This record gives sequence, C-alpha cells and structure tokens, in this order.
Amino acid sequence: MRKKRSGIDFENLTVIDESEVPAKPKRYTPYRKLLKRIRKGKALVLSEEQISIDTARAAIRRLQKKGEFMNLTVTQRKNEDGIRILYVINPSEKETEEPY
Repeated sequence: MRKKRSGIDFENLTVIDESEVPAKPKRYTPYRKLLKRIRKGKALVLSEEQISIDTARAAIRRLQKKGEFMNLTVTQRKNEDGIRILYVINPSEKETEEPY
C-alpha cells in the first residue's frame, strides 16, 4: 500500500543555490573504444552471453544520434541455439582510428 503524500508546504520550502545541486555521475561505457577497433570491411560479433544485446544496440544508437560512428551498421540474428548475436559492421571505405 502506498504511503499518502502530505503535499507541498509552501510556507516551508527548501531552496538551495544551483551550484549546490550534485552533479550527475559520469558513467563509463566501453563502446567508443570498442567501436573504434572495427576496421573497414570487418564486423564485430557480440553474443548475449557476453553482453546485453539491447544495451549495446541502444549505446550505439545514442552515439550515432550524436553524429559519431555513422559509418557503422548494426544487425541482430539468432544462432542455431537460439542465442542472440549482434553484428556491428563497418562496410565503409573509411578506416577507423584504432586498428583491431
């Protein structure tokens, strides 16, 4: 059962300076480093046994939305055991920064 909220007490509001608001912690994700390693004409193969396929796809989409790694294509298949496999393909003529 939910606890009933008391509502906003306009006489006793807490107001702080904007500089006192805690900064959002930065989260480390290895995707930039990983994607830089895919050479032209190659594909990175990741299985759901290694990582969360949905998380990896979402991370790549976020980076592409920011204009990064636009040359990469992502596709997903299931193998004969029913395990999802994510393929990150670099079909472009553009070489990546770090060769794998």
